[in-house]
Amino acid sequence: MPTVRQMIIDLLSLHAMDARELSREAGIREKEVVDHLAHIARSLASKNKRLIIQPSRCLRCGYIFADRRRLTRPGRCPHCKSSHLQNPVFSII
Repeated sequence: MPTVRQMIIDLLSLHAMDARELSREAGIREKEVVDHLAHIARSLASKNKRLIIQPSRCLRCGYIFADRRRLTRPGRCPHCKSSHLQNPVFSII
């Protein structure tokens, strides 16, 4: 039986997913997924792979959180102050 991190790596190798989808598939809380992703990003470097992060985007004004380093979803848009945001999406290449 694979570990939770191995399950997440396998899922992200197949297709891009956000933290909510990963938590549903892996059967763990969304906050735990973010903790696992940080470790996965470091361990993939030794395998010549990368964790790709498609940044969050404001669904109201289109602002893209391109410079954000955290793996969690932002609270609100700094441009229009809307909290209607798309979650960051992760994949492995």
